[in-house]
Amino acid sequence: MASNCIICNNSENNKEYTIKELQLGLDETFLYQLCGNCGSMQIVNIPENLGKYYPNENYYSFNLGLNVRKKADLLRKIKASYLLFGKNPLVGSLLSIGYKMPDYYEWMKNTNTQYDDAILDIGTGNGSLLTKLFQVGYTNLTGIDPFINDSKDYGAIKVLKKDIYEIDQKFDTIMMHHSLEHMTEPIKVLKRIYELLNIDGKLLIRIPIMGNYGWKRFGEFWCGIDAPRHIFIPSEKGMRLLVEKSGFVVEKFIYDSGDYVIWSSEQYTKGMYLHHPNSHMINQEKSNYSKEDIKRMRKEIAKENKNNNGDTAAIYLRKA
Repeated sequence: MASNCIICNNSENNKEYTIKELQLGLDETFLYQLCGNCGSMQIVNIPENLGKYYPNENYYSFNLGLNVRKKADLLRKIKASYLLFGKNPLVGSLLSIGYKMPDYYEWMKNTNTQYDDAILDIGTGNGSLLTKLFQVGYTNLTGIDPFINDSKDYGAIKVLKKDIYEIDQKFDTIMMHHSLEHMTEPIKVLKRIYELLNIDGKLLIRIPIMGNYGWKRFGEFWCGIDAPRHIFIPSEKGMRLLVEKSGFVVEKFIYDSGDYVIWSSEQYTKGMYLHHPNSHMINQEKSNYSKEDIKRMRKEIAKENKNNNGDTAAIYLRKA
Protein backbone atom coordinates (compact mmCIF):
# COMPACT_ATOMS: atom_id res chain seq x y z
CA MET A 1 0.00 0.00 0.00
CA ALA A 2 1.35 3.43 -0.96
CA SER A 3 2.43 5.83 1.78
CA ASN A 4 1.17 9.40 1.97
CA CYS A 5 3.44 12.03 0.45
CA ILE A 6 5.55 13.78 3.08
CA ILE A 7 4.69 17.14 1.48
CA CYS A 8 1.17 17.04 -0.04
CA ASN A 9 -0.24 13.96 1.76
CA ASN A 10 -1.24 12.32 -1.53
CA SER A 11 -1.50 8.51 -1.62
CA GLU A 12 -2.83 7.92 -5.14
CA ASN A 13 -0.94 6.95 -8.29
CA ASN A 14 2.40 6.84 -6.50
CA LYS A 15 5.23 4.80 -8.05
CA GLU A 16 7.92 2.83 -6.24
CA TYR A 17 11.62 2.59 -7.14
CA THR A 18 14.43 0.51 -5.68
CA ILE A 19 17.43 2.79 -5.12
CA LYS A 20 20.95 1.65 -4.28
CA GLU A 21 23.23 3.38 -1.76
CA LEU A 22 25.92 4.81 -4.05
CA GLN A 23 27.94 7.30 -2.05
CA LEU A 24 29.77 5.02 0.41
CA GLY A 25 29.48 1.82 -1.62
CA LEU A 26 27.59 -0.14 1.06
CA ASP A 27 25.75 -2.40 -1.42
CA GLU A 28 22.36 -1.75 0.21
CA THR A 29 19.06 -0.92 -1.49
CA PHE A 30 16.10 1.17 -0.33
CA LEU A 31 12.53 1.58 -1.50
CA TYR A 32 11.54 5.09 -2.62
CA GLN A 33 8.17 6.47 -3.69
CA LEU A 34 7.42 9.10 -6.35
CA CYS A 35 4.32 11.15 -5.54
CA GLY A 36 1.61 11.00 -8.20
CA ASN A 37 0.42 14.50 -7.29
CA CYS A 38 3.34 16.87 -6.57
CA GLY A 39 6.10 14.77 -8.16
CA SER A 40 8.31 14.64 -5.08
CA MET A 41 10.30 11.55 -4.06
CA GLN A 42 10.63 10.05 -0.57
CA ILE A 43 12.03 7.01 1.14
CA VAL A 44 9.39 4.49 2.22
CA ASN A 45 11.10 2.98 5.27
CA ILE A 46 13.63 5.15 7.13
CA PRO A 47 16.57 3.15 8.56
CA GLU A 48 16.59 2.92 12.35
CA ASN A 49 20.25 3.95 12.57
CA LEU A 50 20.74 6.84 10.16
CA GLY A 51 24.05 7.71 11.83
CA LYS A 52 25.56 4.68 10.11
CA TYR A 53 25.29 6.52 6.80
CA TYR A 54 27.12 9.63 8.05
CA PRO A 55 30.52 8.28 9.15
CA ASN A 56 32.66 11.21 10.31
CA GLU A 57 35.74 9.75 8.63
CA ASN A 58 34.09 9.43 5.20
CA TYR A 59 31.10 11.75 4.84
CA TYR A 60 32.05 14.71 2.64
CA SER A 61 30.73 17.60 4.78
CA PHE A 62 32.76 16.40 7.77
CA ASN A 63 35.96 16.39 5.73
CA LEU A 64 35.96 19.79 4.06
CA GLY A 65 38.96 22.04 4.62
CA LEU A 66 38.86 23.81 7.98
CA ASN A 67 41.08 26.83 8.58
CA VAL A 68 40.09 28.65 11.77
CA ARG A 69 41.82 32.00 12.33
CA LYS A 70 41.69 34.31 15.32
CA LYS A 71 41.02 37.36 13.13
CA ALA A 72 39.44 38.03 9.76
CA ASP A 73 41.83 38.30 6.82
CA LEU A 74 42.21 42.09 6.29
CA LEU A 75 42.60 42.06 2.51
CA ARG A 76 39.78 39.56 2.09
CA LYS A 77 37.55 41.69 4.29
CA ILE A 78 38.27 44.85 2.28
CA LYS A 79 37.55 43.00 -0.96
CA ALA A 80 34.42 41.38 0.46
CA SER A 81 33.07 44.64 1.92
CA TYR A 82 33.33 46.16 -1.55
CA LEU A 83 31.74 43.22 -3.38
CA LEU A 84 29.02 42.68 -0.76
CA PHE A 85 28.21 46.21 0.39
CA GLY A 86 29.96 48.61 -2.01
CA LYS A 87 32.33 49.87 0.70
CA ASN A 88 36.00 50.84 0.20
CA PRO A 89 35.40 51.27 -3.55
CA LEU A 90 38.91 52.36 -4.54
CA VAL A 91 40.93 49.64 -2.80
CA GLY A 92 38.16 47.08 -3.07
CA SER A 93 37.82 47.47 -6.84
CA LEU A 94 41.59 47.11 -7.30
CA LEU A 95 41.69 43.96 -5.15
CA SER A 96 38.75 42.52 -7.08
CA ILE A 97 40.24 42.76 -10.56
CA GLY A 98 39.98 39.31 -12.16
CA TYR A 99 38.49 37.85 -8.98
CA LYS A 100 35.76 35.24 -9.34
CA MET A 101 33.40 35.53 -6.40
CA PRO A 102 32.82 32.33 -4.41
CA ASP A 103 29.23 31.10 -4.21
CA TYR A 104 28.88 32.21 -0.60
CA TYR A 105 29.21 35.87 -1.64
CA GLU A 106 26.01 35.49 -3.67
CA TRP A 107 24.26 33.80 -0.74
CA MET A 108 25.15 36.66 1.59
CA LYS A 109 24.16 39.32 -0.96
CA ASN A 110 20.80 37.74 -1.71
CA THR A 111 19.97 37.48 1.99
CA ASN A 112 21.36 40.98 2.68
CA THR A 113 23.33 39.57 5.60
CA GLN A 114 25.39 42.20 7.44
CA TYR A 115 28.72 41.56 9.15
CA ASP A 116 27.30 41.57 12.69
CA ASP A 117 24.10 39.66 11.90
CA ALA A 118 23.48 36.41 13.78
CA ILE A 119 23.90 33.55 11.30
CA LEU A 120 22.84 29.93 11.79
CA ASP A 121 24.03 27.17 9.44
CA ILE A 122 21.90 24.03 9.85
CA GLY A 123 23.68 20.81 8.90
CA THR A 124 27.01 22.58 9.08
CA GLY A 125 29.26 19.48 9.04
CA ASN A 126 32.61 20.56 10.45
CA GLY A 127 31.77 24.25 10.01
CA SER A 128 33.98 24.93 6.99
CA LEU A 129 31.52 27.43 5.45
CA LEU A 130 31.41 29.40 8.69
CA THR A 131 35.19 29.74 8.73
CA LYS A 132 35.10 31.20 5.22
CA LEU A 133 32.46 33.71 6.27
CA PHE A 134 34.56 34.65 9.31
CA GLN A 135 37.62 35.24 7.14
CA VAL A 136 35.76 37.89 5.12
CA GLY A 137 34.36 39.71 8.16
CA TYR A 138 31.29 37.98 9.62
CA THR A 139 31.43 37.82 13.41
CA ASN A 140 28.38 35.98 14.82
CA LEU A 141 28.43 32.47 13.41
CA THR A 142 26.73 29.31 14.69
CA GLY A 143 26.52 25.92 13.04
CA ILE A 144 24.58 22.87 14.20
CA ASP A 145 24.78 19.25 13.11
CA PRO A 146 23.51 16.24 15.09
CA PHE A 147 25.84 13.83 13.27
CA ILE A 148 29.22 15.36 14.20
CA ASN A 149 31.25 13.72 16.96
CA ASP A 150 31.32 16.69 19.34
CA SER A 151 30.85 20.45 19.65
CA LYS A 152 33.59 23.02 19.01
CA ASP A 153 33.80 26.62 20.23
CA TYR A 154 36.15 28.83 18.20
CA GLY A 155 34.95 32.13 19.69
CA ALA A 156 33.13 33.91 16.87
CA ILE A 157 32.37 30.48 15.40
CA LYS A 158 30.46 27.84 17.31
CA VAL A 159 29.92 24.38 15.83
CA LEU A 160 27.41 22.51 17.97
CA LYS A 161 26.30 18.89 18.06
CA LYS A 162 22.62 19.81 18.24
CA ASP A 163 19.43 19.79 16.21
CA ILE A 164 17.10 22.76 15.68
CA TYR A 165 14.89 21.84 18.64
CA GLU A 166 17.85 22.30 21.00
CA ILE A 167 18.44 25.90 19.87
CA ASP A 168 16.54 28.84 21.37
CA GLN A 169 18.52 31.83 20.06
CA LYS A 170 17.08 34.19 17.41
CA PHE A 171 18.91 34.65 14.10
CA ASP A 172 18.95 37.17 11.26
CA THR A 173 19.99 34.67 8.59
CA ILE A 174 19.45 30.93 8.66
CA MET A 175 20.99 28.67 6.01
CA MET A 176 20.27 25.08 5.07
CA HIS A 177 22.80 23.93 2.51
CA HIS A 178 21.57 20.51 1.42
CA SER A 179 20.33 19.58 4.87
CA LEU A 180 16.50 19.87 4.75
CA GLU A 181 16.22 16.80 2.51
CA HIS A 182 17.88 14.77 5.29
CA MET A 183 15.05 15.50 7.74
CA THR A 184 12.00 13.35 8.38
CA GLU A 185 9.45 16.12 9.12
CA PRO A 186 10.21 19.05 6.79
CA ILE A 187 7.06 21.06 7.54
CA LYS A 188 7.67 20.81 11.28
CA VAL A 189 11.33 21.74 10.74
CA LEU A 190 10.49 24.85 8.71
CA LYS A 191 7.89 25.97 11.26
CA ARG A 192 10.57 25.66 13.95
CA ILE A 193 12.96 27.72 11.81
CA TYR A 194 10.21 30.32 11.43
CA GLU A 195 10.25 30.67 15.23
CA LEU A 196 14.06 31.02 15.32
CA LEU A 197 14.16 33.71 12.64
CA ASN A 198 13.93 37.41 13.46
CA ILE A 199 11.02 39.33 11.92
CA ASP A 200 13.05 40.70 9.01
CA GLY A 201 15.29 37.66 8.78
CA LYS A 202 15.96 35.52 5.72
CA LEU A 203 16.10 31.76 5.20
CA LEU A 204 18.22 30.22 2.45
CA ILE A 205 17.51 26.61 1.48
CA ARG A 206 19.72 24.82 -1.06
CA ILE A 207 18.26 21.48 -2.01
CA PRO A 208 18.06 18.91 -4.85
CA ILE A 209 14.97 19.24 -7.03
CA MET A 210 13.16 16.15 -8.27
CA GLY A 211 12.01 15.56 -11.83
CA ASN A 212 14.44 17.69 -13.81
CA TYR A 213 17.57 17.08 -15.91
CA GLY A 214 19.35 14.50 -13.73
CA TRP A 215 16.32 12.34 -13.00
CA LYS A 216 15.28 12.37 -16.66
CA ARG A 217 18.77 11.39 -17.82
CA PHE A 218 19.99 9.03 -15.09
CA GLY A 219 16.84 7.76 -13.38
CA GLU A 220 17.59 5.65 -10.29
CA PHE A 221 21.30 6.48 -10.64
CA TRP A 222 20.74 10.23 -10.27
CA CYS A 223 22.98 11.48 -7.45
CA GLY A 224 20.22 13.72 -6.10
CA ILE A 225 18.40 10.76 -4.55
CA ASP A 226 21.40 9.80 -2.38
CA ALA A 227 19.70 6.85 -0.64
CA PRO A 228 19.10 6.55 2.25
CA ARG A 229 20.40 9.92 3.48
CA HIS A 230 17.86 11.93 1.50
CA ILE A 231 14.56 11.29 3.22
CA PHE A 232 12.74 13.23 0.53
CA ILE A 233 13.56 15.12 -2.66
CA PRO A 234 10.96 17.76 -3.53
CA SER A 235 9.92 18.76 -7.01
CA GLU A 236 9.70 22.52 -7.58
CA LYS A 237 5.93 22.21 -7.14
CA GLY A 238 6.45 20.26 -3.92
CA MET A 239 9.04 22.73 -2.61
CA ARG A 240 6.79 25.72 -3.19
CA LEU A 241 3.94 23.91 -1.44
CA LEU A 242 6.24 23.08 1.48
CA VAL A 243 7.24 26.74 1.77
CA GLU A 244 3.60 27.87 1.72
CA LYS A 245 2.57 25.38 4.40
CA SER A 246 5.38 26.59 6.65
CA GLY A 247 4.45 30.28 6.57
CA PHE A 248 7.25 31.52 4.32
CA VAL A 249 7.25 33.41 1.02
CA VAL A 250 9.64 32.70 -1.86
CA GLU A 251 11.69 35.76 -2.82
CA LYS A 252 14.01 33.99 -5.27
CA PHE A 253 14.15 30.47 -6.70
CA ILE A 254 17.49 30.01 -8.47
CA TYR A 255 18.69 26.76 -10.02
CA ASP A 256 22.36 26.31 -9.15
CA SER A 257 23.44 22.81 -10.22
CA GLY A 258 27.12 22.14 -10.90
CA ASP A 259 29.13 19.59 -12.87
CA TYR A 260 28.98 17.18 -9.89
CA VAL A 261 25.44 16.21 -10.94
CA ILE A 262 26.68 14.80 -14.23
CA TRP A 263 29.97 13.08 -13.42
CA SER A 264 28.84 11.54 -10.14
CA SER A 265 25.64 10.18 -11.71
CA GLU A 266 27.62 8.85 -14.69
CA GLN A 267 29.98 7.10 -12.29
CA TYR A 268 27.01 5.51 -10.54
CA THR A 269 25.68 4.11 -13.82
CA LYS A 270 29.08 2.44 -14.32
CA GLY A 271 29.12 0.91 -10.84
CA MET A 272 31.60 3.34 -9.27
CA TYR A 273 30.50 4.72 -5.91
CA LEU A 274 31.39 8.28 -4.90
CA HIS A 275 34.14 7.33 -2.43
CA HIS A 276 35.79 4.79 -4.72
CA PRO A 277 39.59 5.34 -4.86
CA ASN A 278 39.30 6.24 -8.58
CA SER A 279 36.24 8.46 -8.22
CA HIS A 280 36.60 11.96 -9.61
CA MET A 281 35.89 13.33 -6.14
CA ILE A 282 38.70 11.32 -4.54
CA ASN A 283 41.39 11.22 -7.23
CA GLN A 284 40.96 13.47 -10.24
CA GLU A 285 44.17 12.19 -11.83
CA LYS A 286 42.84 8.63 -11.94
CA SER A 287 39.24 9.52 -12.76
CA ASN A 288 37.66 9.04 -16.16
CA TYR A 289 37.14 12.78 -16.64
CA SER A 290 39.57 15.31 -18.07
CA LYS A 291 39.49 19.06 -17.41
CA GLU A 292 37.85 19.46 -20.80
CA ASP A 293 35.15 16.96 -19.79
CA ILE A 294 34.39 18.93 -16.62
CA LYS A 295 34.23 22.21 -18.55
CA ARG A 296 31.79 20.64 -20.96
CA MET A 297 29.64 19.40 -18.08
CA ARG A 298 29.65 22.84 -16.43
CA LYS A 299 28.50 24.42 -19.66
CA GLU A 300 25.80 21.78 -20.12
CA ILE A 301 24.40 22.08 -16.60
CA ALA A 302 24.58 25.90 -16.70
CA LYS A 303 22.26 25.75 -19.71
CA GLU A 304 19.84 23.53 -17.78
CA ASN A 305 19.93 25.94 -14.82
CA LYS A 306 19.09 28.83 -17.12
CA ASN A 307 16.13 26.85 -18.48
CA ASN A 308 14.85 26.13 -14.93
CA ASN A 309 15.69 22.47 -15.40
CA GLY A 310 18.58 22.15 -12.95
CA ASP A 311 18.93 19.50 -10.27
CA THR A 312 19.57 21.75 -7.28
CA ALA A 313 18.18 25.15 -6.31
CA ALA A 314 18.94 28.01 -3.96
CA ILE A 315 15.63 29.24 -2.51
CA TYR A 316 15.51 32.55 -0.63
CA LEU A 317 12.63 32.93 1.80
CA ARG A 318 11.18 35.51 4.14
CA LYS A 319 8.37 35.39 6.65
CA ALA A 320 4.90 35.94 5.19
